[in-house]
Amino acid sequence: MLRLHHVNLSIPVDGADAETAFLTDLLSYRPMELTPGTPPTALWFEGEDGTQIHLSEDPDHHPSTRAHVALELGDSLGALEERLEEVGLEYSARNGEKLRVVFCQDPAGNRWELRGTPPGSTL
Repeated sequence: MLRLHHVNLSIPVDGADAETAFLTDLLSYRPMELTPGTPPTALWFEGEDGTQIHLSEDPDHHPSTRAHVALELGDSLGALEERLEEVGLEYSARNGEKLRVVFCQDPAGNRWELRGTPPGSTL
């Protein structure tokens, strides 16, 4: 069975605290312990579905303008949008008949696509 295990994103050398807050406070990922031999410049996080986000400090960090991570949030998207507004994180949103998509950037400038149920939808 093919299943995504993790995505590894680069972050600036001084970006671990802000990125950790983004993943844990906004997206509800939880920190993981690193396996022996993992570089001390790495951080790992796990979602409730078992998929992981790994972060690697990169002194030459340059976020991509197109590449992104996409997450399915379902009915939780509205609550996350409220949190994004509370913390002052800019985002853009598009509504389709059965899907709302929110795009934002994390503190390191990496792009995120957050997919969920449109407001007022009865799906």
